[in-house]
Amino acid sequence: MDASHAGEAVLSKNNSTCGIIRGEPLKSSYGPFDFLNPAHKEKLPIVLTAHFTPQVERLIRGQSSFNPMSDIHYTLEKIPNYHRALNSMSKYMLSGRHVSKPMDEFYSAECYFKRALYFRQDDAMARMLFAIHLHRAGKLNEAEKQYLIVLEQQPDNPELNYNLGLLYVEMGNISKAKEHAETAYQLKYPLPGLADKIKKMENSVN
Repeated sequence: MDASHAGEAVLSKNNSTCGIIRGEPLKSSYGPFDFLNPAHKEKLPIVLTAHFTPQVERLIRGQSSFNPMSDIHYTLEKIPNYHRALNSMSKYMLSGRHVSKPMDEFYSAECYFKRALYFRQDDAMARMLFAIHLHRAGKLNEAEKQYLIVLEQQPDNPELNYNLGLLYVEMGNISKAKEHAETAYQLKYPLPGLADKIKKMENSVN
């Protein structure tokens, strides 16, 4: 644990505001730093090497406490749009492991994504991870909204089209599922799962 972490008070997080004050930057005792900004690159290792270790990323245990969320939270306070930490946070929250643990010192999963996008609104990867999180959480309409924002930024992103196709399968919209599957596979997306799901949908209709 570095000195700045040791000195921080543990306060209950406000999941209504997500710690965001509109018109003001996010605040942190170190940073916050932008993962996508090359000028910030040299600032990141002091956080990542101490807190976002392989064990933390794989949700085995934390560095500063047994709960890996302690270090994931710390990482996302200092680097709000760090994609790998956002992904690990999402997996942790979706696993349900947080239900039996004290969580007042952490934000909700959606808050971490909202903070990342408030910090860097044009971060397409952070937004796609948010969409995937909402999709996996069963919030299909909210997921669609986020996917479509990314689609405007990156219409030729094969992974985005693949995941959007999966969403439309789940929503029962076979025409849109096929549209995005066609784009994904034209762009050489390697996984056959979407095509298999569409075929199963078509067979169930016939």
